[in-house]
Amino acid sequence: MRYDRYISVGAAMISAALLFSGCSYKEAKPEQSAQKQTSVQDESRKEPEIPSEEEQIRTVYQNSLESTFCIFTPGGNNGTGFLYNDTYVITNAHVLYDTDQFTLMDAEKNEYTGTVVFTDYETDIAIIQANGIHGTSVRFGNSDDVLVGDTLILIGNPADGEPFSLCTGQRLEPVDFVQQMDQEGLYIPSDADLRSGYSGGPIFNLSGELIGISNAAYTGDLSEYGLEHLSLIIPINRVRKEIEENCAD
Repeated sequence: MRYDRYISVGAAMISAALLFSGCSYKEAKPEQSAQKQTSVQDESRKEPEIPSEEEQIRTVYQNSLESTFCIFTPGGNNGTGFLYNDTYVITNAHVLYDTDQFTLMDAEKNEYTGTVVFTDYETDIAIIQANGIHGTSVRFGNSDDVLVGDTLILIGNPADGEPFSLCTGQRLEPVDFVQQMDQEGLYIPSDADLRSGYSGGPIFNLSGELIGISNAAYTGDLSEYGLEHLSLIIPINRVRKEIEENCAD
């Protein structure tokens, strides 16, 4: 796993006893009581701490392990998918390459088989009906709400890395070069390092909502544009209806 920030949370309980042995009890002065009461009220008014971005990413990653599946095909082609409606795994059509021979693997290394029930190469979506699969379905977000600079969290199965790897990126401004690649504006551009094997994988916002699907990456020199990486993401709003219509209850 490429993500190496960890959080530990500790809690402590304190107990105290008051002993009276030959001492006379003195009533607290009114101003002292009022001061203590004010202090308690001030404590109760404190706003809850907002998790840092690192903590939010960590939480999203941990939760994603219940809804993400690595995909392996006989030809050695890695891919990724996510669970929808408790039964179906959504991925890119190009991950399967028309094969019905594949294995799905969850984070605990349980393996599953399934049947491809829908493929659309125009949107690059494939739907697998999995056999006996266990997990938690993703929560759809609104990809129209993703703004330039927003953090994106990608989970994938890179051919040159570990299954269930994590990478992050930001939504890019649609500059001229990006518009040349995506003239119809069908994708969300990102600077995430989208490698082979991430295809079909889920992309979450910091709230853990699915806002897109990993699709493609530009492999040429991007230095003149001030970029190290450029990836194209399928917005979930673009394919949500297609997914819902082809995943029967």
